[in-house]
This record gives sequence, structure tokens and C-alpha cells, in this order.
Amino acid sequence: MWINLTKSQFLKILFLISFWVLAAIFYVFIEMAIESNLSEYAKISNYHYSFSRTIIIAIISAFVGGIFIGSIEVIIFSKILHKKTLGSIFLIKTLFYLLIIFLITSLGTLISHSFIFNSSLFDGKVLSDYYNYLSGPKIWAVMLYWSLSVMLALFILQISEKLGQGVLVNYILGKYHKPKEDTRIFMFLDLTSSSAYAEKLGHLKYSQLLQDCFFDLTDAINEHHVQIYQYVGDEVVLTWQKEKGIENNRCIKTFFAFSNVLKSKSKYYEKEYGIVPEFKAGINYGYVTIAEVGEMKKELAYHGDAINTAAHIRSICGKHNKKFLVSADLLSILPNIDQEFNVESVGICELKGKQNVIAVFSVEEKDTITQS
Repeated sequence: MWINLTKSQFLKILFLISFWVLAAIFYVFIEMAIESNLSEYAKISNYHYSFSRTIIIAIISAFVGGIFIGSIEVIIFSKILHKKTLGSIFLIKTLFYLLIIFLITSLGTLISHSFIFNSSLFDGKVLSDYYNYLSGPKIWAVMLYWSLSVMLALFILQISEKLGQGVLVNYILGKYHKPKEDTRIFMFLDLTSSSAYAEKLGHLKYSQLLQDCFFDLTDAINEHHVQIYQYVGDEVVLTWQKEKGIENNRCIKTFFAFSNVLKSKSKYYEKEYGIVPEFKAGINYGYVTIAEVGEMKKELAYHGDAINTAAHIRSICGKHNKKFLVSADLLSILPNIDQEFNVESVGICELKGKQNVIAVFSVEEKDTITQS
């Protein structure tokens, strides 16, 4: 399972593991500050308390729990719960995490007490003391602490996903509080025949179709290090930092990776909607200004001709009967593009409101039969 993780998924799991390990260390210090464990167990014969050992047990427990819970959250829950309501998701996750937290903290407590009594896990003294732990008030404090820790970690991840990859960190650091220039790649990805689909399916079913399509875009986004700039109706705007986008032609491969996912799920789309959705895209790169805008609702905004040009390139896909059009400027910096894809010139594109023109090319996979 871990072998097929994308970098984004791996970083999420790594964040959850790190978060809970730090939370475990913090908990041990809180416990030492509030409870006089030493005096509590000093009356017990064969007492063998070790602060360093307690820290190690807590870290190992949190590390194992972090791997398990993080993997479930990122790999499984993100797939099977995306169509559930927020209330259902909260209830399912709460019950699951409370159970896992109880099991992990119970195991950690048993191991800790076995060291204290210098006995096995199933020794009478250990089990008796564990029963006192379960029937006492401490377990409620432990469950409350770890429940809050889990919810805080998942909340941070949720906010990060809502804002987009890397955006939360930029907000915290105030990176774009003042406008900055950057060179970025932009792709406008638009559902083909969207008006016909909306009329055929009705607004509710059509919205469900878009939800499914954009969910199926997730794997391509994670695999090719894409940032989602914004959703606009049946269109999504993707962006890359220049270096990341051109590396291994990621910005081009993203479109075909998404298209292939839709094809692989053609039976599902045929059954649910009676159609297999297809997307068209236009892509360009250039200098833009990035700034944090808004007061009641903050977001990062990109301004510049590079974005407008990408949008216009996408708008002429139908005119040229092509699914994917790329500006000559971007094409010129992509490594070995001709070796991986079929590239064909479609002519000169005049930009609305601009005097200059740009050359535009269609890009198709090598095994795709070019249609006129």
C-alpha cells in the first residue's frame, strides 16, 4: 500500500505521525506536571519508574498509531467517504478514532505498568492496576486529550486541503501578504459539451457528475504536483511552479492522466449518467503577480496575461477540434516533448483585446490516432 503513495499522501501521513509524536511527548510532560506519579507509586512494592522509559513508550505508541490512523485517513477514508455528508463523515471518523485511541492508549498503559511492576502484561498486579485505570477518572482525561489532538491534526489537514497544497503554510508565513512576481504554468480544464450534459441530466445530476469528475482528478493532481487555483462552474484552473511543471513534462501528463482515469471508469459513468465525460484544456506559462486578497474571505489571486492567454487557448479547442492545446512559449521549454507526445501546429491565435498573437499547438498521446 505504501509503495504506491504519492508524495502528497506521504507528506500528509508524515505530518500526522509527527504531530502525534509531539502530542505524546507533550502529554507525558503534562502528566508529570499535574499528577505526582512518583508519590502515587512509591507506596507500591517493586516500584521501577523511569521517566525516559515513559517517554519512549509514549513515542512508540504515538508513532505506531500515527502510521495506522494516518494511513487510514489518507488512503482509505479520503476515497470511501468523499460522497458522505459532513455529519456522517464526522460521526464515522469520531467513532473509529476513539476506538483506535482507546486501544493504543490501553496497550501503552499496560506496557508502562508492566515495567513499573517488573512483571508480564498479564500479571495480576498489572491487570488490577489497569482495571483501576479504566474505572478511574484518568482515562477520561486521556481520551479527551488524544481526541482533541486527533481532531486538531485532521482540522489542519482539512483546512490545508480547502486552501490548496502549500497555501496554508504561505498564509501562516505571510508570503503573499504583499504582491510578489512569479513564473507559473496555468491550465484551464473544461468539461466538453457541458451545456448539452446539463440539459440532459438536469442541474442536480449534472452537479453530481462534476463532483465525480473533479474527485477523479485528485490522483492526477497528487501524482504531478499540481495546485488547484480555483473551480469555476464546470471548469477548474490548475497551476504549477515553472520548474515543477516542466520537470518530466508533468504539466502535460496531468491532462492525459486525468483523461485516462475517466476512460478507465467509463462503465461507472455510463451507468450513473449515460455518458463518459471528456475534458478539453488550454495551457500556457508566464509571469504573474500573486497576492493575498479579501478580508471576509481570503484567497490567493493570480494576475497577468499568462492566465488570460491560457483561458483563451482553452476557448479555441472546439474551433480546432482538439482536446488539448499548448502555447508555443510553453512548448519551447518542455524537455523532449516530441519523443513522448504527438505535437501538431494549429496555427496562430489572436488574443482578444491584444495586438500580439501567439502560436498554438495540439498535443496528443503517442498511441492516440489524430482526428481531423
